[in-house]
Amino acid sequence: MMNISESDLLDTVKSLLNDQRFGSQLQLARALSLRGFENVTQTRISRLLKKVGAIKFRNNNNDAVYRLPAKQYIPRVQESIDSVILGIKHNNMQIIIKTVIGAARLIAKIVEDMGESSGILACMASDNTILVIPSDVSNIEETTNYLINYLDMKAHTSFASYS
Repeated sequence: MMNISESDLLDTVKSLLNDQRFGSQLQLARALSLRGFENVTQTRISRLLKKVGAIKFRNNNNDAVYRLPAKQYIPRVQESIDSVILGIKHNNMQIIIKTVIGAARLIAKIVEDMGESSGILACMASDNTILVIPSDVSNIEETTNYLINYLDMKAHTSFASYS
């Protein structure tokens, strides 16, 4: 058995997912074995898939297969949060925050940590959109402005409400 590093394994998983389509973790484990990565367990495959951001989707034949998402923008440490937020707006019931692909869950965690005292009851995130449910819709304008200020949004990237 060869001595493998985690980064070599991750690079190989990414390469395999870019070149081929795998419908199961067992298929991916077999492909890794053919490349010299022996005894990679299903649990480890699952962790590797999460680390590389692999998603399962239905292809043209309606088969579920793993793939890597389109290239994601990951902000550098020295960049500010507003570099990944595209806009914030509300419809007098809910607040929507749009982000670059891959950033919504991180921003949602920040918003959730603000707590109910900030006017936030809950939020949910996809890859690039956050649905924020205010604790009181009669204060939605204040809550939206609080979010804009808290996330240090620049004026040109935010807008307060739908037209």
